[in-house]
Amino acid sequence: MKKTLLTAALALTLAATSAFAAPNTVRVTATSDNGGGYAMLYTESSWMSLVVPISALDYTVPGDLSLAVTGLPEGTTITLNGTQQRGDNLFLNVSVDRADTSVGVNDTASIDLMAGGEVLTTLTIPVMGVGYND
Repeated sequence: MKKTLLTAALALTLAATSAFAAPNTVRVTATSDNGGGYAMLYTESSWMSLVVPISALDYTVPGDLSLAVTGLPEGTTITLNGTQQRGDNLFLNVSVDRADTSVGVNDTASIDLMAGGEVLTTLTIPVMGVGYND
């Protein structure tokens, strides 16, 4: 009886956890205009793109894509500047800025890729920037 209750409780916990998870969680890589690959985004950059497999979007690219970013220090932003489809990948052209360059950034951004108010997939990528003393 205890074994059955424990199994049922575990099954309910797993079901509840997966029900609240993002539809797809994809780890992305960054690239530059010249095709160089990077494992992270750098602050004060507007030349980087996030490379997302089209399969993470169920092979459909909506026209009203937007980003909702969490996990970065206050004042650090990632802005979507446009998209480009190349083969099986979608390139999200982004700029990364921060309000205070004296504060270093070494965090992982969690980025909800959205369309029509719905989360299509969640991307994660490290973001780094050195703090400067003026």
